[in-house]
Parts: sequence; C-alpha cells; structure tokens
Amino acid sequence: MNNSSFIEEVVLTENGEIYKPIEIGITSVIVKIVCCSIGIPLNISIAVTLIRLRRLHRKPRNFFLLAIILSYLSFFIVPIMELIYWGIYPDESLCHAYVAVIFVPQILLLINMFLALIDRYLAINHPLLHREKMTNRLACCLIVTCSILTVFLLKFIYIVGLDILRCEILLLHAKVASIFFIILFVSCMAMNIVIYRQTKILLRESRTVKATPADNVVAINQSNNVVRSMSIHVGRKKLGQLEMEATQTLVIGVASLCVMPCLNVIFMATFFACRLFFGQLECSNLNVMGFLIKEIALTPAVYGPLIFLVRNKELRSAWACVK
Repeated sequence: MNNSSFIEEVVLTENGEIYKPIEIGITSVIVKIVCCSIGIPLNISIAVTLIRLRRLHRKPRNFFLLAIILSYLSFFIVPIMELIYWGIYPDESLCHAYVAVIFVPQILLLINMFLALIDRYLAINHPLLHREKMTNRLACCLIVTCSILTVFLLKFIYIVGLDILRCEILLLHAKVASIFFIILFVSCMAMNIVIYRQTKILLRESRTVKATPADNVVAINQSNNVVRSMSIHVGRKKLGQLEMEATQTLVIGVASLCVMPCLNVIFMATFFACRLFFGQLECSNLNVMGFLIKEIALTPAVYGPLIFLVRNKELRSAWACVK
C-alpha cells in the first residue's frame, strides 16, 4: 500500500494530518468522570439485580433487558480508555485498543434493543407460540450469537487481517459502522411503531369479548342452532390508561433512539456526503462535530437505565430490595 492511497483511506485533520481518535479536553474529562461515576454503579446494580433474583429468570424478556443493561455498561469502556490515555498511560497500544472498541457498544445496544422489540412483538401477536418456544436458553443463545456475529462483521477488516490496528480511523471502518447504524436504527424505529399499532389494535378488540356457551348448555338446547354471545366491555377509563401507556412507551422508545443512534446516523451521513461533494480536507472541520456527538452519545448509558427503573415496576421493586 503506497502512502497516497493510505492517506486517502483514513480521516484527516484540516492540515492534512492523520486525525488522532483520542483527543480530549478538560470539559470532556469532567463530562466523562460525571457520567462514569453515575452510570457505572447504576448499570452494575441493575445487572446484579437481574442476575441474582431467580424470580426474574422466569421471563425471557428479562434476559433481553439484561443484555441491554450490559450494552449500556460497555459504553463506559471507551471513556475509561480515554481518561487513562489522557492522565495515566498515553501509549500507542492503548490507542490501538481504543480503535478496536469504538462503535461496538453502540451497535451492540441497537442489536439487543432490536431483539427485545422482536420478542415483545411476538409476545403480543403470538402469545401461545411465544410462551412455548421462547425459553431462557433460546433468548441467551440469540443474544450471544447476534452479538458475536455483529462484532465480527463490524471489525471484519481487522479480524481477517485486511488491515492492522493503528491509532487512526479508517474510512472503510467508519462506512461499515454507518451501515450498521442506519439499518439497526431504522429497524428499531419501525419495530417501535409496529408494536404500538398492534397494541392499539388489541386494545380496540378488547372492548368486546365474545363467549360461547358451555357444552352442557349446548346439549340441553340442541334445538337452538344459534350460538349466542355476550359482550364484556372494558371501562373507558381503564382503556384510556392502557392506550396512554402504549403511547408513552412509543414516545420514550423513539426519543431514546433519537439521542445516540439518530445523531450518529445524521453525522455520518453528513460527513460522507460532504466528502463526496467537496473532498476530504474541506470536510475535516466536521471532526469537531463528531467529537461533540461522541460526548452526547454517552448520556443514554445514564438515563436509559433510569427509564427502565421508572417504567418497569417489577424491576424497580427488585432493585430496591437488592440495594
């Protein structure tokens, strides 16, 4: 590989130099320390609750929840590396490890969210089949298999030896991550909307429930060929509460996706579109925007677990007991 082709394949600064992925200032240090001091204990305590309490193991959905919490916890690997590089060990090998890890936590979060949404959709649309087929073992196998496959595809160029780890960001690596972000982001958004619509349909159907007579009643009334039905009406107040909860779930699910994945998708689309029309050096000032988005993208690992605690009464009571 000659030098010119090599320079074209990495992200550059405005001066044409290779962009170093680990560059943090004092403000970034403060933000990372605050997020780590809050997010790490919070996520660990929730993960311990899900692992220790056996009654939470009865539902496969809690295994998907555990996978999401562990994904949130992995968010802090990157800032910890940055803090160590900044204050303790500014070595090239640590920067290589940083490049090997970036993008992985965010992608794992999206893939585990997508699996959890699929599980919820199947539980709503096919409850009997879901109860029979979706076991804890199957949930764990899906999570582990999809996570390993995702990491392999995301870091394919390094794993198979197409390139070696350096303290730089390869454009091919960024493009692969962008494709993953876009596909998973759109899939999660679509699944949130589909689940919301299915929930609304079920709530609408639950207003009237038809019941057929018992067998002995049919035997006594053999002359009557018409099966009578009775209607059980769900109270409007209760139905309104359920519809409101479904709407809140949709809004919270979509809003949580709009902070980290959506910002990443917008930034990456803008970056590559700029490169396509204006060239590499003219778009190097977008590196600053990428730096800001990277700081913002850490916040879901703090507020995401709090949303689960607020929305999940069973998890909240179990978490309070373990604490």
